[in-house]
Amino acid sequence: MNVLVTRIETIGNAVITRLRSAAALVDFGWRLLTVALNPRTYDSATRWIIVKQIYFTAVQALPIYMAYSLVISAVIIQIMVTVARNFGLSEYVPGLIVGFLVMELLPFLSVLFVALRSGAAINTEVALMHVNDELTAFEHAHIDPIRYEFMPRVVGGVLSVLALTGLSVLTALGVAFFVIYGFEPVNFPAYSRAIAHLLAFPLVFWLVLKTTLFGLSVTLIPIKTGLEIPKRLFLVPVAVLKGMMRVFFAIVLIEVASLAFKYI
Repeated sequence: MNVLVTRIETIGNAVITRLRSAAALVDFGWRLLTVALNPRTYDSATRWIIVKQIYFTAVQALPIYMAYSLVISAVIIQIMVTVARNFGLSEYVPGLIVGFLVMELLPFLSVLFVALRSGAAINTEVALMHVNDELTAFEHAHIDPIRYEFMPRVVGGVLSVLALTGLSVLTALGVAFFVIYGFEPVNFPAYSRAIAHLLAFPLVFWLVLKTTLFGLSVTLIPIKTGLEIPKRLFLVPVAVLKGMMRVFFAIVLIEVASLAFKYI
């Protein structure tokens, strides 16, 4: 009986800890949102930090990302087209490409790429600033860390995920046309109308919303995790590992929730 009670208490404490952590993350995100929605926030210094974040997150890695996105898209589209033709279902290929590749796989690959490239870096930077009391120094100098350190990283990260997803989607749709029709431009108007019909406004809105949530997860969670650790330098790698695990679970949760909302 005592063992059962102990286990229940352990589970209860774990649940309460997770709920408190989630509530703290939502509160922190709300504070960032209020700053981000204020037009006065975007002075020259803030805009420069956002541009720098986008450059290091998306622009600098664009050739590598587009290469691997192009290869993956071409392989998957070729498999879809071949299988559909073998079963006489070629008319369903555009729907499969939009439903699976555009709506699910490419946003997921984009956020994983940004998480591996920038999520860990943001976590490390914030954790080191926290441990070295740099954030406290900012506050003493009447410099708001949320405005000049955290919010630009979140906005830049979200815009980077949106941009990479959009470019990969356009590339995949271009590859799909050549795989399906070959070098026959006469079929492009019909292909464009079919894709436009499939990508209706509600679907595009859902794609943008999900991609935005992905972008928030790979920036907001690392920042909050970096601020939570005790001020011990040897705990920075632990914070980075913990933050990336949280990012991974958040990404999977968003993707599963998206699939459940669409198909259940």
